[in-house]
Amino acid sequence: MKGPWKVTSNSISGKTMYGVYRQVDVEGVDHSGNRENFGGYLAEREWAEALAEKLNKGGELIIGNY
Repeated sequence: MKGPWKVTSNSISGKTMYGVYRQVDVEGVDHSGNRENFGGYLAEREWAEALAEKLNKGGELIIGNY
C-alpha cells in the first residue's frame, strides 16, 4: 500500500531544495528504492507542502508558467 505524499529536503550546491514523495510500500523501510517522487525539486518548502497537500486530497493539478 502506498503512503501519503510528504515533503523531503536536500542540500544542493549549498541551497536547501524540497521535493514531494511517498513510500511505495508503507510496510517497508523508507529509502530511495521505496519512494515515488512527484516532479523535481522546488525552491520553497511552502510550495512543496502545498503540492503534497493537494496530491493527498486528490485535487486537480494545473501546472504551467504564470
